[in-house]
Amino acid sequence: MSEKTIGTLSKFTGIPAHTIKYYEKIGLLESSRNEHSNYRSYDMRICTDIYECVKYRNMGFPLKETKELVKEADDRRLEELLEERRLQIEEEIRALTEQKKRLEIFSREIRDLEKRIGKWYIEEYDDFYFRSQTKELNYDGGDYLEADGLNLADRLPVSKTTVWMDREYLSGGRSGYSWGMGIFPGEDRDWIREKKGYRHVPAGRAFVLCLKITGPYVSDGSMAREIAEAYRMFRPGTPPEAFGVRLKITYDKEENDWNYFKIFIPLD
Repeated sequence: MSEKTIGTLSKFTGIPAHTIKYYEKIGLLESSRNEHSNYRSYDMRICTDIYECVKYRNMGFPLKETKELVKEADDRRLEELLEERRLQIEEEIRALTEQKKRLEIFSREIRDLEKRIGKWYIEEYDDFYFRSQTKELNYDGGDYLEADGLNLADRLPVSKTTVWMDREYLSGGRSGYSWGMGIFPGEDRDWIREKKGYRHVPAGRAFVLCLKITGPYVSDGSMAREIAEAYRMFRPGTPPEAFGVRLKITYDKEENDWNYFKIFIPLD
């Protein structure tokens, strides 16, 4: 028999029947209909058409371009579409490589943080930049995540949620802190160096405390008290300022949110 039903065609080609029906619906494939039963039937050429569709889909072509390749493209257009797709794949690889790099950095950061919870130490840090977005718990005006042409949401997790605390707040005051974004650009910092609205904190040594905390820890001052207490184990007095970089949030069985911070206080 030269024609096949959709069930037989699906078994013959290995392509699900619902995919064949969809390709037919959008004009990629054609069938004939029995005028009495209304069943679809397909001639032998349909196998070649199906394999052509799947071939291009397996190379990542969208359906619109797949239809053009199967039904319309001449030699020149085929070469154009293949080259366009190659360039798209190169960009996808670049983007995925960057995502993988960020994921690996973040994984190392949180593994290191978990080992150091409740401990303090001295550490060398690289340049970073702070963009304030609040004054205490009130929005500080401006564009928030977009500043001087940069959307900081696009930079996550290179940019991180950060709280800045001044000496007055760390010594028990009710005000003197600001939420914002800390940007840690690494070696490639040209994109942030000349931007306005960012405080530059030059590289140096820092007193570092890794902290796990829950509740209204900033507004009730509990974070400040823990920082000040740990700092006094290092030297007397109140630290001049502190930056709390939040690296992750997790939840326990009682649905408390636990915030993990790397606190660092730049040292002279």
